[in-house]
Parts: sequence; structure tokens; C-alpha cells
Amino acid sequence: MPASTARLVPPMGQGAALQHWLRTARRLAMPHAVIVEGGAGIGKTTVMRWLAAALQCPSDIDEDGPCGVCRTCSRIAAGRFADVHLVDRAHDDRDQKEWKKSYWVITVDQVRAAQEVLLRQPVEGRARVLLIADADSMEDEAQNALLKTLEEPGEATFLLLEARRPEKLLATVRSRAQRLRVVPLADGTVRAEILRRQPGRAAAVDRAVALAHGSLGLALHATTERAVQIHDLVLGVLSTTKGLRPVTTARAALADVDKGVDEVRAAQWFLWLLRSELRRRIDALAEASAGPYVPALAEPWTTWLESTLAAERDLELRIPPEQVLTACLVECEVAPR
Repeated sequence: MPASTARLVPPMGQGAALQHWLRTARRLAMPHAVIVEGGAGIGKTTVMRWLAAALQCPSDIDEDGPCGVCRTCSRIAAGRFADVHLVDRAHDDRDQKEWKKSYWVITVDQVRAAQEVLLRQPVEGRARVLLIADADSMEDEAQNALLKTLEEPGEATFLLLEARRPEKLLATVRSRAQRLRVVPLADGTVRAEILRRQPGRAAAVDRAVALAHGSLGLALHATTERAVQIHDLVLGVLSTTKGLRPVTTARAALADVDKGVDEVRAAQWFLWLLRSELRRRIDALAEASAGPYVPALAEPWTTWLESTLAAERDLELRIPPEQVLTACLVECEVAPR
């Protein structure tokens, strides 16, 4: 999309907490390092871009946020503003080969290159801003290298670190940054946005909203035909463990995807849908309880939930996806019912 037509999307449903950060950003008084944390698809990237625009936007229309429509805001939306720098993992083969990125981690070389850029004076903005997507995937060496910038950022220099699992960041990094949590959206907001953006998928809205737990990004994915198929597979797994075929089920979850990173993403998607359905059932048990909550009622689901989290960690260790899903399903098969 050309920079002239790119539009920033304001974050939804973040309330007074985000407004406080935006006001300080407009005055260039925001803390120099902020960890933007929250679940998958929850809107962390949207919040980071909006904060970056608040730091850079030259308009005086709004003292509490960026205008969202000026040339600066449009260039930030398009990823073409000279003083907003992004460090991320590879999204495709071009990223991996041309820019020498990894699908798995953010390397120390990427961090060092970004630090060199931050040493220069701003080219066209009011500040120098570094966005690190998936900051919790930084190698330890990369995090240690970042400490120098966190300790001595320089004038009008700001770092925004996106993290789904901030506990994976080194304690030395966490202690030098403040934290902004992106909260889930209300179900009504998620529903309205799906219908606005994907009116042709209204039939899948109820299922998507129930699974997403306030994540618009995951809800939008959950309306796709592939997600509906995988969810049906998950429901089959949860309906009974008797006769469960872990290998066959794992292969069905990974069907029609290329080997390598695409297979990993498909496995992550299966685990997310399984975990979402488990959470939904646990919540339903809690709501239906007439008296004090009885943990034993939810024990099978919580056991399975732990298995899915362990499986996701195994994927991060680059264990083959079919092996990971099979092992997870075997544990589910023997879990108490």
C-alpha cells in the first residue's frame, strides 16, 4: 500500500490506561522503554504503532494522541518512516534470505544493527523509535546487547518491546522497562468488528467470538474455512478419548501445508484452538457451579491445558510438529476423565 493511502488504525477498548501513555508520548515524556504485553492477536502491534505515531506526529490537532492521517502517521502505518525502526523475525523466505532473518529468534546482529541506527540524529521526526516485534523471542545474547541502549537510550529515544510472554525476557531487561498490558476486547466489540470486516462470514461469528476470548486477531482467523475444519477436529478429540488416534489426528491437523515453518504454524493453530476450547469449557464449569468451585470437575480439562502449553514450548525448541502434536494427544488420551 502506498504511504499516501496508508491509514493508522487506532487501538480499541484500551481505556484510560492507554490514554495516559499517549499523553506522555505526545510530550515526549514517555518512559524510554516500554514492554507492550498481551495475548496473541490482542492488538499489541496496533498499540505500538499508535504510540510510535504519538511520539512522531507533528500535528497539534490532538494533544492526547496522533492525528492518524498526516504524512507522518501515514508513513508510520506503511512502515516507511525514517525514524521508526522495526526489528522482527522472518515472515517469509524473502525475509529470511534477503534480510538474513530467522523464523525462530531475533538475533544479536539484528539488535546491534538497530543500535547503530539509533545513534544517528532523527532524520524527519521528533524522536528515534525502535519497535521490537516478538521481543520475547530475542536470543539471550541479543537481550544482553540491548541492555546498553536500555541503560543509556539517548535523548528522545524510545524502545517499544512487544511480548506475548514477557517472562521470557531476561530480568535485567524487564527491570529497565515499564509495562503496558493490552487488555482483551469485549465480545460485543469483537463480534461487531468481524461483521464489519468480514460480512460474508456471519455464520462463523458465534464460534469465533467464543474461542477468541477477546482477541480480535484470533477471532478473524477463526472465521476462516481452515480454522472451522481444525476446530471440528478439536471437538472430535474432546468428545471422547476412547479410540483416539493421535498420529492420524496430528497428521490431519497438519494436512495440506508445506514442511518447515508453515507446518509449525499449523501446529500452533491446532494447539491454540484446542487450548481455547478447553478454556471455554473450564469457564463454563465455573459459571455453572452453584456453590464453591469444585476443581475436580475441571481436572481433565486443566490437565489437557497443561499438555497444550508444554507442546507449544516443544515447538519453540524445534521438535518436529507431528511428533509434538502426537505426544500431546497421547497425554490427552491417558489423562483422567
